[in-house]
Amino acid sequence: MLESIQSLLDNFPEGIVHIRQNLVLSANAMAKHYLPQLTEGAPVPDCVVLPKNAPSGAGCFTSGAASYTFSCSLAEGDQLLFFRPAPQSSLTDRQLEGALEQLRGLLGEFLAEVGPLTQEDDPSLSLPSSAFSKSFHRVFRLVGNLEYMQQSASGRVSFQSTVLDLDGLCRQVVERARVLLEQANIALDYEGEGNGLLIPGDAGLLERLLLGLIANSARATREGRITLALRRSGSRALLSLSDNGPLPSEQQLEGLFQQGSGDEISLPSQGAGLGLSIVRDIVALHRGSLLVQWGQSSPTVVISLPTGPLESRTSVHVPRVQRNGGLDPVLVELSDVLPAQLFSLEGLD
Repeated sequence: MLESIQSLLDNFPEGIVHIRQNLVLSANAMAKHYLPQLTEGAPVPDCVVLPKNAPSGAGCFTSGAASYTFSCSLAEGDQLLFFRPAPQSSLTDRQLEGALEQLRGLLGEFLAEVGPLTQEDDPSLSLPSSAFSKSFHRVFRLVGNLEYMQQSASGRVSFQSTVLDLDGLCRQVVERARVLLEQANIALDYEGEGNGLLIPGDAGLLERLLLGLIANSARATREGRITLALRRSGSRALLSLSDNGPLPSEQQLEGLFQQGSGDEISLPSQGAGLGLSIVRDIVALHRGSLLVQWGQSSPTVVISLPTGPLESRTSVHVPRVQRNGGLDPVLVELSDVLPAQLFSLEGLD
């Protein structure tokens, strides 16, 4: 009977792994083809992050030069892992370039036509400069996301790895974002080990990853609480982000990282749906893994990043939040949820 079940599983086009207490009980032929290191009785490879406090989860992981999407669920106390090679973006370079060209034109029109109407010293004007500036930041964010997707699709994302203090980066991003989110009645907390955590990585991309995750949670929770946590687990750095927002619909959860490009259903169901795809791509560039786990409450995002190897001759880099195109990236990324009075026209010329 067991042999017949194993034979059936070997015919599946995706990898299937049966796991008990983080040990591999069995794996079908396709799973062993993708991950030759899978061995019955051995621990699950550390490139895969499994749900710990929830019955189900989905995400992506990188092994060697290959990336995979996966889903995991409980079955009579054991875990079943299903995975396959990660799909490429469903948007073509031509479509992306066309969208970018139109959006760049819109930004120019904003400045040329609407900008002169936003002078603070003329009380007769009906359009406050803060409202215009918020809209500009939102469009700027969309353009930046589309540009990133275009670069990713053509393999042109700039990746400059240094030895950086991930704990320091988290603290700086949270400190800057916390003050702004308080104005939207959203609390942001950070839980770190307090003694720094060195990893090889691109500071700019990791800053974008953190801001993207925080922005997604801010759109979901709406006057709630967000918690970002960082800890070391063996040779990995584990980032987790949770909030007290509502549980997404069953359709959204089932769509995470499954059929298609994984971009059709965003989490939460707001915005253009590009944020999670960009986070996933940044994680893959760092040879990490991404898990979204859920149960009866709002999903928790868990990211696992390797802490080595570190270049011994490279000095430690403590990242600082940088301005992008003259705009504060924290304001840009959080522009959907922040009140308009926080925005100004500084840096738009």
